[in-house]
Amino acid sequence: MNVLVSAYACNPTKGGEEGFGFNWMQQWYAQGHEVWCLTTPNGRADLTAYLAEHPANPARLHLVYLAVPAWVEYLYRWQFGVYVHYMVWQYLAWRTARQLAPPEGFDLVHHATYSSLQMATWLWRLGRPLVVGPLGGGQRAPAAFRRYVPDWFKTETLRNVIGGLLTAFDPNVRQSLRHSALAFATNTETATEIARLGAPRVEMFLDSGLPAGYLPAAFPERAAAPVLRLLWLGRLVTRKALPLVLEALARVAPRVPFHLTIVGDGVLGPQLPALLAQHGLTDRATWRGTLPWPEVRDAFLTHDVFLFASLRDSFATQLLEAMGAGLPIITLDHQGAHDFIPRAAAIKAPVDTPAETVAALARAVEYCYDHPAARVAMGRAGYAFACTQTWDARGHQMQQLVGQALGAPLVPAAAGAAGPVMAHS
Repeated sequence: MNVLVSAYACNPTKGGEEGFGFNWMQQWYAQGHEVWCLTTPNGRADLTAYLAEHPANPARLHLVYLAVPAWVEYLYRWQFGVYVHYMVWQYLAWRTARQLAPPEGFDLVHHATYSSLQMATWLWRLGRPLVVGPLGGGQRAPAAFRRYVPDWFKTETLRNVIGGLLTAFDPNVRQSLRHSALAFATNTETATEIARLGAPRVEMFLDSGLPAGYLPAAFPERAAAPVLRLLWLGRLVTRKALPLVLEALARVAPRVPFHLTIVGDGVLGPQLPALLAQHGLTDRATWRGTLPWPEVRDAFLTHDVFLFASLRDSFATQLLEAMGAGLPIITLDHQGAHDFIPRAAAIKAPVDTPAETVAALARAVEYCYDHPAARVAMGRAGYAFACTQTWDARGHQMQQLVGQALGAPLVPAAAGAAGPVMAHS
């Protein structure tokens, strides 16, 4: 098949949107299809370096870097400019795709990134079978927890207003969904919104995956330790709600010895020492800042529980990484964590009132300390799930679902493909 992938964000060395874009592009190639990938020049150096180290058939991957005009690039430094930049790029992607199409045309178009339902594509205008997602963006931080988000107006209210305006007034949002053969959603909230906007077929589908080499060959056993080793990992931004976790830990029974390791950095970094002191946790927590990936992986393997309570996330890739390392999860029972983490792998706190959530998180920590065998059982359940979520498995699952939506199996252009290689730009 001739597959056109729209990956505004695409970089093999990054996580988040950039990693998603690269991995979905890579999976179409790895399954034997001929791929045209449209992206920005931002990841060009990393793509060139990575793809030069993974040689394969250069005739089946065509990377096309589309740069917006200089004045649009200048606007990107402001929040409204991010949206302008994206919309102009999508227009250029559509114009370019019409010229790139092979004589027999594209068999399939995949809008991969940005993976937010409000950030739509122009490529529905090509009139070819269109796959969108996996998409998030329908989830919202619960208003009852706004005291944990001091910049609520900026990060939540304005986000919701802008998202509503884009949904209402950007025709590409509705049209790309209405013309899709299949729309993937990363959580129930987004799936509901996608269906409301007119997508004829919606599938729940996790946006994250694990590199094949990430998973230990067998479930990693952990030596017993006198102190419960808790790990929190993420960007130190308000919506990740680290203060909620700290408040819960301050309520853990004094008889429970624990130590929290915090990995990550961000705008809350300068406030973190004071927050730890406020909750009496200065001697029971270590902030390690941003770590290189090998040390992050080691942190997953040398702790007992992964504790993460984000107020707004489509999913959170670190949850999957923690399960891949055999860690039991303590998290909130909403959004992607509610939809995808197996019940047997986690303790999920209700998200109705802050008092109830804080108490539930504290009791979950106590339970994990009191029941080491249950910790192991949760870790095994998470590890078993993570083993089904490698990027290769995700790519195969996606293409099976796309084939079902189109009514016929997808026929690759070449069998036995390895990894991708850059053909031209």
